[in-house]
Amino acid sequence: MWTRKAAFSFVGGIALILIGMMISNHQLMTLGIAFIAFIAINSWLSGHGDVEVRRILSADNLYKGDDLYVELQVTNRSKRRTQQLEIFDNVPHEMKLRSGLNSMRVNLGPGETTKIRYVLRCPLRGHFSIGPVSLRFNNTFNLFAEEMSLAHHSDIIIFPQIKDIEEAFVRSRTPKMYTGATTLRTPGPGSEFFSLREYVPGDPFKSINWKAYARTGELMVNEKCRDAVTDVYIILDSRDISRIGTVLKNPLEMGTVAAASLASFFIQRRDSVSLTIFDDKVSYLQPDTGDKQYFKILSSLAGVAPKGNMPLQAVTNSLAPRFSRGSPIFIISSAEGDGTVPHAVRDLVGRGHEVNILSPSSIDFERLVSRIPRMSYEVLKLERNNRLTGLAGSGAQVIDWMPDMELSQALLMVRGY
Repeated sequence: MWTRKAAFSFVGGIALILIGMMISNHQLMTLGIAFIAFIAINSWLSGHGDVEVRRILSADNLYKGDDLYVELQVTNRSKRRTQQLEIFDNVPHEMKLRSGLNSMRVNLGPGETTKIRYVLRCPLRGHFSIGPVSLRFNNTFNLFAEEMSLAHHSDIIIFPQIKDIEEAFVRSRTPKMYTGATTLRTPGPGSEFFSLREYVPGDPFKSINWKAYARTGELMVNEKCRDAVTDVYIILDSRDISRIGTVLKNPLEMGTVAAASLASFFIQRRDSVSLTIFDDKVSYLQPDTGDKQYFKILSSLAGVAPKGNMPLQAVTNSLAPRFSRGSPIFIISSAEGDGTVPHAVRDLVGRGHEVNILSPSSIDFERLVSRIPRMSYEVLKLERNNRLTGLAGSGAQVIDWMPDMELSQALLMVRGY
């Protein structure tokens, strides 16, 4: 490809030849021929495009807000110099360049390697790909350029942030038959202290609390909290209405953080966690434990996008046969734009489930992007309070989650009846 400099030089050479012919000036004609000859010779001295690219990432999976360290190695595999080589590593526009540069201009000799190092900030969750690598070869006098693109991509998944949850407020009413980590507030075999009671013939000798005996003069026995594994069901609303707000602050972003944090908390307790995401369809992940389930949930949450308008009752009706009897259910939804929410909640409570509704306030998110008259805001807020109060009256534990409230703080503000 000709550069602007080469085009001007060629046009100038032709002009000098024509003008020299018109005025019979051999010097101008010779100068014009020299210009064209110079361009013709330079066309054989263009850079060579036989290069190899290797990209090294600090991690394939990151959490929202983390930094990604990238190193790009470019090696000249030909036996000629590359001349002036411009390298540009394409990065997703959602990522921000924190330090370093993702471009460089070098002149590599045969077999030489150069490295480009830079750091990216990842402010958004999702599935992203870094690449391709754009190359531009210029010859020595910058008269000719050759552009090419190497289809070298590096996929990366940005997980939602994980917030600390000090203590969960749900307990399964129906424990499983094998031991696990979720502590039930009933006496039974376990490791956590529950209460003291009087000694009964037949109690294990090792259960006697000798300190209590020394203090009271009566034999007392330690009772432990019974341990059991719980199935925890998390239902995330990713309908189109969940996009209200800014890119970084909206009900869906807060919902993914809550779902990821709850899943992390219960999986660390070795409970079985299930994730359901509904938008224009239902995506269901079977309850399971362990790190494999943890990363399955995070990967699902990383790719969630707002779309569709499926009612909650259709979701709960389709999943009702899969819910374990008496297991707790978390519903993360703004509970707006769907008149079936009260019916779905009453149905779940009637089936014996402990329903917990974590509701990001979409009205307050809307105030971040548009001005709502104070009177209209108060009316909308009153309607929302009435709606949440009605859900609490149905037997659910309801949390009104404000945009500026931390998750651990919101989980303590339960509205229950």
